Amino acid sequence: MQLTEKDWRSLFPKAPDAVIRAFAKQQHVLDKAGITATRTRLSYALANVEHECGGFSIPNLTENIKYTAKRMAEVWPKRFASAAAVEARFGTRPGWQLKAFDEIYGGRMGNSKKSGSTDGSRFIGRGGPQITGREGYREVGRRAGLDLESNPDLATVPDHQPAILAGFIEWKGLNAMADRGNFADYVKVWNGGHNGMADREGRLKGNDPIVSRLAVAVRSFSVLEALENILTATEPAN
Repeated sequence: MQLTEKDWRSLFPKAPDAVIRAFAKQQHVLDKAGITATRTRLSYALANVEHECGGFSIPNLTENIKYTAKRMAEVWPKRFASAAAVEARFGTRPGWQLKAFDEIYGGRMGNSKKSGSTDGSRFIGRGGPQITGREGYREVGRRAGLDLESNPDLATVPDHQPAILAGFIEWKGLNAMADRGNFADYVKVWNGGHNGMADREGRLKGNDPIVSRLAVAVRSFSVLEALENILTATEPAN
């Protein structure tokens, strides 16, 4: 698929200009990762990244962990029976959410299991895909050519978003999932479950008119290139 800056703006109407420019100038990064090879691959990727970060509109592209005790109990009902249970566990003093995320995310997604580790609150969701966990930062960073594990905030830089998205898709093997045409399975691999499924499906449907009209990129050869190809093909072997 061939996307213009106008197409990217239509897909992410709330995104900062810097993010739109990054995708417009760096489509080759998505091309190399195979994301733009089919409309299904592109549509699935766009719907999910749009859901995760509000179309690149959330502040600093970083997960907001300033939960209330009530909200934390709603998100993790198996861990906390009520807001009172959250407060009893972590208190109410400023910074209690950091302690909560260190415990909730600790020992998961490549985060350290050691007591006192701050991996849980350090490797929170960032970037378009909302990478979460030390393993994700390491694996996406390796594919994107960025040391995200040492510097997680690099995942929030607008110019890095095409590489971040491409690295995430490659790490999760999501192109192969898209090729199967099962959106629910794709979401599960991306998210680990089906959180926000209705919103993801709504964004997928909403993007259909834009993606369906995208032009398929076809390379055009000049007359000179064509002649060179013919001459090369007819040269005698040594």
